[in-house]
Amino acid sequence: MAKIYFDAATKGNPGMSACGIVIVEKAERHTYAQVLGEMDNHSAEWEALIYALQQAIALQVPNALIYTDSQLIEDAVNRNYVKNKQFKPYLEKFNQHAQKFDLCFVKWVPRGQNKEANQLAQQTLYRATKQ
Repeated sequence: MAKIYFDAATKGNPGMSACGIVIVEKAERHTYAQVLGEMDNHSAEWEALIYALQQAIALQVPNALIYTDSQLIEDAVNRNYVKNKQFKPYLEKFNQHAQKFDLCFVKWVPRGQNKEANQLAQQTLYRATKQ
């Protein structure tokens, strides 16, 4: 089962956002970083999750264990419910992508266990905003 770590970083809220993704499958490690544009921090976390799924699908990962330090994301995905209607399209997109895996789980981890994805997101955001 592939382990997928993702995180988003936002400068301001809303503000410029970026994400970092780490996918570990067997002996392979793949890292991705993406500027997401201007959005609030919760939307950035959702965008990062979707981007992580897209990368895992491109790698043809059959089973995904996704780690997030966002309690909002973990709760929404595992309950299949979002309180804020603004996030409903993200949940629907997650469900569409999740169907492409044999197994797909989302688990919350403390921020300290998500350091590499966080650093990728922070570095990408820094490069995008230092101009």
